[in-house]
Amino acid sequence: MKCPKCGFKIEELSEFCGKCGTELSADFRARLEEYLDLKQDLDHLRTVAKFHLAAGIENLSQKIEKHYSAGAAPAQRPAPAAAKPPDAEHIIVPAAQAAAAPLAAAPAPARPEVKKPEGAGFETAMGQKWLLIIGIVATVFGVAYFLKYSFDQGWVGPAGRVAVVYLLGAAFLFGGNIFRQRGLKNYGLYLAGGGIAMLYSGTYAAFQVYHLIGQMAAFPLMVMVTALAAVLAVLYDAKWLAVLGLIGGFVTPLLLSTGTDNQLGLMSYMTVLNLGMLGVAYHKKWDLLTTLGFFLTYILYGGWYGNYYEEAKFWPSIIFVNIFFLTYCVMPFLTRFVRKEVQTGGFAIIIPNSFVAFGFSCAMIRSHFSVEAVALVSVLYAAVFLGMASYAFRSGKQATEGFAVLAGKAMLFLIITVPLIFSKHWITVFWSAQAFALLWMGARLSNKALNRSALALFAVTAVKLFMYDYPEVFSFHDARYFINGYFDLAVARWVTAATFFPLGFYSAWLALRRKVEVFRDPLKPVHPYMFAVFGALFFCFLNIETTGFFADILPAARFAAISVLWTLFSVTLIVAGFRLANAALRKTALWLFMATIIKVFLFDMSNMATPYRIISFMVLGLLLVGTSFLYHKYKNALLPSAAPGEDKI
Repeated sequence: MKCPKCGFKIEELSEFCGKCGTELSADFRARLEEYLDLKQDLDHLRTVAKFHLAAGIENLSQKIEKHYSAGAAPAQRPAPAAAKPPDAEHIIVPAAQAAAAPLAAAPAPARPEVKKPEGAGFETAMGQKWLLIIGIVATVFGVAYFLKYSFDQGWVGPAGRVAVVYLLGAAFLFGGNIFRQRGLKNYGLYLAGGGIAMLYSGTYAAFQVYHLIGQMAAFPLMVMVTALAAVLAVLYDAKWLAVLGLIGGFVTPLLLSTGTDNQLGLMSYMTVLNLGMLGVAYHKKWDLLTTLGFFLTYILYGGWYGNYYEEAKFWPSIIFVNIFFLTYCVMPFLTRFVRKEVQTGGFAIIIPNSFVAFGFSCAMIRSHFSVEAVALVSVLYAAVFLGMASYAFRSGKQATEGFAVLAGKAMLFLIITVPLIFSKHWITVFWSAQAFALLWMGARLSNKALNRSALALFAVTAVKLFMYDYPEVFSFHDARYFINGYFDLAVARWVTAATFFPLGFYSAWLALRRKVEVFRDPLKPVHPYMFAVFGALFFCFLNIETTGFFADILPAARFAAISVLWTLFSVTLIVAGFRLANAALRKTALWLFMATIIKVFLFDMSNMATPYRIISFMVLGLLLVGTSFLYHKYKNALLPSAAPGEDKI
């Protein structure tokens, strides 16, 4: 291929012509790369064909010689040498093998590397980009100073100045298009951007500075400039023109503000602007527009809310903020899960979008209705995320990070809903169920993010149960007794425990069965930690209930009852350890036995009456003897090297 300017034949992939130094356009470089690839394949085929053709001719020659010399006496002559391919050893290739040989038999020449003249990067960037940008800015400043000077001298009136700005803007747009058609794409795009900026500034000056036109005329002009920027961005495939139009579109209400509130007009304009620009973003795969639009939308909405919101404007305010929420949820969702191409840049805004919109909604609904009414919004948000997660699941994308975000957000807003609707211990009940649901989902989908979220929610629920529910809701005072008696709210306590602990242990069993992964090391299991934690929490629960019961019914036997509880719990762990062949359970039981022995001999002897001492020592002694019997009975399983019938000391 030849340079479009000087006609020099270009033999390697480069950004510049090797003769005249002209920067080659992106389209030309793409066609050049395709041409070089095809030429490389052609050279490769020529090499292979030459080798195979020579080998085939030689093989055919041998066959002819053998056939026509069959009647004569065989002559002892050396076999003809096989054709030698370029850069190859002497190899005779039969014709059949030559025909079947893959094209990759001959080594392919190396792909030409992109060579860039030394210093061309800085020189090109400075000469083609920054000088142009500075030149456009300087031109704009020059026009501004000229207009100011002409005004001071009385040469040009306000209408003339605005007209000059519009003419310059149109000239920049026209010139940009001309230069772009002549192959100077970047040059033309910078000029077009300067033209858009001049049209914005001219409209602003006509309305706000010189008062030549009213708001009803200035606003449509700004909208048309924004639409022009969007159209040119699509036609020119120029993302930064769209960014310029988006920023100008959101700045327009500020530039044309008269200090009075026009909520419906402003919010409707923002909605249309968002839909238009997000349509461009989806069509052109420009996720930057999605992210930028999200920030500008809530900045403008937050500014309006701080200055103009009042109770009378509740309904349009709540409707529009949730329109913005849906817009910036659906757009990233379409980007990630509906569009075939993988574009991930704009998906992250789905998280702050939900929190910002929910924050505005919560503030307005609490003041207008009540805290409980906020649950309607949280349920709506949960339903939206659950619907999107269901679509991703049906599309076979349940293993992706995006699905985990959607499912996690749905569960998060359900978790937020629970305390808004329910209160006290019922929050613990529902959070336990939601934690189990998260773990079940994470186990089914092999999703670490969901598994970790489930464990985090279980941890929060456990803290709430022991640090808030028991002291505040159930009135367990000073870790010794229930203020209103043991049977006050006893059913509520038992229902809460009967939900939390079975779901916790079943979750640990599910983690064992499904091999739930939480840690970075996939071979490191999580179920032993879950069983240990829930076992410890269950032990604490039994201690609280036992202490509260005997403090209310039989205070003198409280310490003896605790000792019996510890002993029985130890025996349970011992039995479970033998049945499950689990050494950790047996060792835990032995440590608990040691703690019980210390408690009985050092504390119970001095703080309990004689009858309860008898109970403590008798129960502990009998159970210790029974436990020792288990160790003797199953000694062969524990110490397989010992001979049958022989104790190992």
